[in-house]
Amino acid sequence: MLAWLDEHASSPEEYIASKFVDHDIVFLGEYHRIRHDALLVQNLIPILYRDGIYILGIEFLRARDQPDVDDLLAGDTFDEALAHHLLWSQWPFWGYEEYADILRAAWLLNSSFPPEARRFRVVGLNAVMDWSHVWTKEARADPEIMKRVFPEGDSDEIMAETIRHEILSKKEKALIYSGINHAYTRFQQPILNEATGELVTLNSTRMGNRIFAEIGERAFTIFLHAPWPAVTGYTDPAVYPADGVIDALFATLPPGKRRVGFDVKDSPFGQLRAATSLWARAAKDFRLEMYCDGWIYQMPLSRYEGVQVIPGWFNEANRLEAIAQSANPDPRWKNRERTVEQLMDGMASDTDFKRRFARFH
Repeated sequence: MLAWLDEHASSPEEYIASKFVDHDIVFLGEYHRIRHDALLVQNLIPILYRDGIYILGIEFLRARDQPDVDDLLAGDTFDEALAHHLLWSQWPFWGYEEYADILRAAWLLNSSFPPEARRFRVVGLNAVMDWSHVWTKEARADPEIMKRVFPEGDSDEIMAETIRHEILSKKEKALIYSGINHAYTRFQQPILNEATGELVTLNSTRMGNRIFAEIGERAFTIFLHAPWPAVTGYTDPAVYPADGVIDALFATLPPGKRRVGFDVKDSPFGQLRAATSLWARAAKDFRLEMYCDGWIYQMPLSRYEGVQVIPGWFNEANRLEAIAQSANPDPRWKNRERTVEQLMDGMASDTDFKRRFARFH
């Protein structure tokens, strides 16, 4: 693997850009809320434009808000209040500076062009969600109530349809940035019975699965290095991906050689296993090449930092709306008595990777 990296690996930015030579849709799947992942996407925007890729699709904005997104990126000045409003509209618990700065990076690029130049677009992919209908665990399991939560259709359905309408139908190429579970193409995510831990089904309806069913090998999935769920499911502590082999490999390299992108499919990495992870339950002969096509490694898990909550994101005027839109019906979280300070602390806790990844080296 070391010898293969020496010959084939490149910087994360150039690796991602290179995949558009023979692919139309490149999915970039993240763990969520990791600072260097969002910074990578910001840095990619001018590189994509350089190579004739004019669209970045992101999970973190709603498809229905696209006219406002387009207006934001075409403005004479960057409307920070509008950028924050767009993030809030998608989900009030995504008020992070580095995600807002993806919009700022696109605006900065566009503001450098003469009037006749083509503009870069950020396309919001996600569905309308209204979690005010869910206040109990039972409600979340009720299909009729969940139809009210997702009145347009679920997120994966709407995100795939937006890619079809905004990108594929126009013969465009695009980078799609989302949580990794939305970004699978060939891989079918194992779904467990939460009570028994038994495998219920393999999900083949994620955004990436739907697009892969239509365009096949023109789609490519890259995973941003992060922990995986344990073989017993999401309630137990996460584990190293690929049984820790990739982390152990990069620990042998000097820091200057650790920040790279590389192929998994058709490389020695593709044969790695995952006995410790839930993903191994997707197939008896699970191999890493079944999970994704490419990989980005930037630093050891122990050095991961979270994104920053936008100062003043919650206040007394929006506190109750935020609580109503919490997707977790646990009364410790979906509680109308939660204060502004508690809401801010909760979001900050989600990004405390020094604590969350303390067991990793």
